[in-house]
Amino acid sequence: KDIDNLPEVIEYQRLKKLYESDEELARMRKDIARLKASGKEEERKNLLKIYENHPLVNNYEVAKQEVMDILLVIKNIIQ
Repeated sequence: KDIDNLPEVIEYQRLKKLYESDEELARMRKDIARLKASGKEEERKNLLKIYENHPLVNNYEVAKQEVMDILLVIKNIIQ
């Protein structure tokens, strides 16, 4: 419960909701998968680069890493 109330976790959850509900990003993820399945590696790489540089994706990944770091510290304390 205390973990859920940490500012980093709250921000991560907010960004995750936005990330998962963003139609443009969902379409890009599908297109990336489709290009990979079609063997169009160069096009996939180009789209993946655009996707990874999207501000929402970038912020989501940073927030996710912050939460993972916090959880790792807690895990190490418990052990």
